Amino acid sequence: MAPVEIDGNPITGATIDGTDVQEITVDGDVVFSAVETKIYHLGGDTGVPIDDIYEYDPATDSISTKSATLPQNVDLATAAAVDGKIYHLGGQNSSGSEIDDIYEYDPATDSIATMSATLPQNIFTASAATVDGKIYHLGGSTDQQIDDIYEYDPSTDSISTMSATLPQNSQLATAAAVDGKIYHFGGFNGSARLDDIYEYDPATDSISTMSATLPQTITRANVSVVDGKIYHFGGDTPSRIDEIYEYDPSTDSISTMSATLPQDISRARSAAADGKIYHFGGFTGSELDDIYEYDPATDSISTMSATLPQDIMRATCVAIT
Repeated sequence: MAPVEIDGNPITGATIDGTDVQEITVDGDVVFSAVETKIYHLGGDTGVPIDDIYEYDPATDSISTKSATLPQNVDLATAAAVDGKIYHLGGQNSSGSEIDDIYEYDPATDSIATMSATLPQNIFTASAATVDGKIYHLGGSTDQQIDDIYEYDPSTDSISTMSATLPQNSQLATAAAVDGKIYHFGGFNGSARLDDIYEYDPATDSISTMSATLPQTITRANVSVVDGKIYHFGGDTPSRIDEIYEYDPSTDSISTMSATLPQDISRARSAAADGKIYHFGGFTGSELDDIYEYDPATDSISTMSATLPQDIMRATCVAIT
């Protein structure tokens, strides 16, 4: 969002009749917002797993290293946010062992805690998404692929195994939530890559296979949501790809966008902020530090000036407003 100015002075806050205004719109377009979204990048792999937490500010295209770190070096985890806090689930540590830990990172205090609840098994390469204040953890690997779905409730620090399961064992997939349902894309079942899209409904604990499929069988991609549509970036087919796909849950349809990533990338992560998607790091044969901004409104992509402090793949990425 471009800065809004009055008489050459940028608006940094707005008050009407003594009330702070969070957002100003003109003809339906947001021209001022006091709400800031920042993206947190946790752990990952630089050749070995790391424990660093980085904060990226899209408004200033700047990145900083937080004082808090993960309790151990971790990659191949999954993460999701509830009520302004980030929950980091499972992963693989420096010894190459899968873990069952759940960590809570609070950006407001830059503090991290290990929760009492743990995943029912040591799991990495899973996917997760938040619906109605609860986090749903789908599939992954315990050294072999699994189909389990777990529900983690941060308000009670409790975890339960759902009755529904994925239609097949799957790891290295990706997932996102739209309108109270979770969409799970691709993955690997132990013998083949997948192009399936599954819809999980937490309200009914039911899962279905959608008619639409990814244009190819894909693992190690990433997804983010803007305006009710899910954008799917890169991945392995097994060759790395640069394609961007748009999935519309309301019509169960998928399309290939004209824009592509600047290079063929897998094992990256992304998060959305203010209608744009930010894509971090990844792997092209070696790890990357690049940050790309994708604008679905114009189907355009650009390389940001800021970069990750290291070349990183296999991290987690969550936006907090």
